Amino acid sequence: MRKSLMLSNLRVELRRKQSSFSTERMMINWVKKFFEEMSIVHSSQIRDWQKEMFLSDLRKKEEISYDDLLQAKSSILFLFEKVLKQADLSKSVAENEPGAFRITA
Repeated sequence: MRKSLMLSNLRVELRRKQSSFSTERMMINWVKKFFEEMSIVHSSQIRDWQKEMFLSDLRKKEEISYDDLLQAKSSILFLFEKVLKQADLSKSVAENEPGAFRITA
């Protein structure tokens, strides 16, 4: 899905969660910044390593406070879990790979 549709779905999920307007604005701004820094235009371009790279780059910046870092992390995780419906891309890929040993209870 396109970037505009992902942002629209993010707004819908935040309103469904009954988040405040300031929280909605903050989360959308962090997700927009994530899209811009990773040059994401479509959801097919999003990879799990981009999430980690974006957050590690934020940690390196001196002007970013710990609270801002936590807000960015929660915004990106909310995008992955609620909007894109994928908690962890590496887990879904590993489960589908042939030869992966899996123990079931």
